[in-house]
Amino acid sequence: MKKAVLILLKLAITTGLLWTIFREPAFRAAILQHVGSMFTHWPWTLAGLACVGTSTWLSAQRWHVLLKGQQQEVSNAEVVRVTFVSNFFNITSLGVVGGDAYRVLALKQRYGFKRLPLMVSVMLDHMLGMVGLSLLFLTCRFIFSDQLSSLSPEVRAILEGFELFMFGSLLLVIVSAISFTPRLYNWGEKQWPRMLGYAPLKNFATACDALLRDWRGSLFGTFLSMALFIAHFLSFYCAIYAVGGTAPVMEVLAAMPIVDTVAGLPFSVSGLGVREKTFETLIHALTGLPQTLAVSASLVGWLMGVVWGLIGGLIFISGVRPNFVDLEEMPTS
Repeated sequence: MKKAVLILLKLAITTGLLWTIFREPAFRAAILQHVGSMFTHWPWTLAGLACVGTSTWLSAQRWHVLLKGQQQEVSNAEVVRVTFVSNFFNITSLGVVGGDAYRVLALKQRYGFKRLPLMVSVMLDHMLGMVGLSLLFLTCRFIFSDQLSSLSPEVRAILEGFELFMFGSLLLVIVSAISFTPRLYNWGEKQWPRMLGYAPLKNFATACDALLRDWRGSLFGTFLSMALFIAHFLSFYCAIYAVGGTAPVMEVLAAMPIVDTVAGLPFSVSGLGVREKTFETLIHALTGLPQTLAVSASLVGWLMGVVWGLIGGLIFISGVRPNFVDLEEMPTS
């Protein structure tokens, strides 16, 4: 019952946001016209698709590095295949069968790996993703800091608030990697057994320790995180040109971490509505791109991801499919 309510809530939020964006007939007509331009400006559309594919491949390389750090030996080709298929579940899932759940299930059932190392690798994957995203945003934010005074108070508040969030997230990962060593955690567990003896927290500590133990892999994973986010965000930069707009690349790279983070919150279906509204607000404020073009570019950027997600779906249908059992114990996207 609880899951059904959450799914209905997601659908309601998505529907409400999309209605808010597209309620004006003239606005809808303009957006449809701009979206149709992606076929006219097809070189930019192909470039955007290439960026999404590159981002997904880099994501697979990062996870492969982390799997090695957990002593889970699997071929790079298999990790790439599973990563592309997981995108299909990320764009289609309303319930618990998300991309992370598929990644764990696919390797566990096909190769007999233990669940904990796989779940730890997925957890580390997200943690290094946060590190890479933080470093990328803070770098872009520093580069165009002189333009901050020309923005509206609302947009400045969004950028400054997200800057604090990125600093906090980066600090949390660093402190966790330093603090949660087995020796220190065991000492703390003896002092506060009821709190630190909690199994999920101990798993989190294990994940953090792997960041420090395999520090070379962590550094390489951080580099891959920044590279994959740049490729992913450039797909939306290409989408702006595909719909007939123009925008400075640095401002787009600065806005996209906020857009991507908000769209990733479990409030809507595949980020629809949330992504478009955030993209419209920030890109218009930072680049002056007309709102109809901004919304159109956001939709085209999302469609580029859908194309690769559907390719992942075809790979899933044509390959070995795991048995989706015990999903309550699997991580979700």
